[in-house]
Amino acid sequence: MIAHLSGFVVAFLGWIPPLAIYLAKREQSPTVRHHASEAANFQLTLLIPYVFACVVFIGLGIFFPGLSWIGIAVIALIWILAIVLGVLGASNANKGIWYRYPVSIRLLK
Repeated sequence: MIAHLSGFVVAFLGWIPPLAIYLAKREQSPTVRHHASEAANFQLTLLIPYVFACVVFIGLGIFFPGLSWIGIAVIALIWILAIVLGVLGASNANKGIWYRYPVSIRLLK
């Protein structure tokens, strides 16, 4: 559960706790390995839109300061997506059900 929930707490660095759990516990439990790898993959996937949103925020802030709120809105939407899917993943992990994020690049297996 910690692997899923830690992602939205630390936003841009949300991939670090699940990756640490994956590296520490991958040999001990297949369930923990699955959930930690799924959470890490999802958080690493979210780095792409986070970086894009930051570039939009900074670019609009420099060239069109009145429109910089668009970048913040995109960051907020990404964060809300991370919260919703992270809670779903944690809930399934608590029940012992294997959960796969619907939008995720599979880097860890």
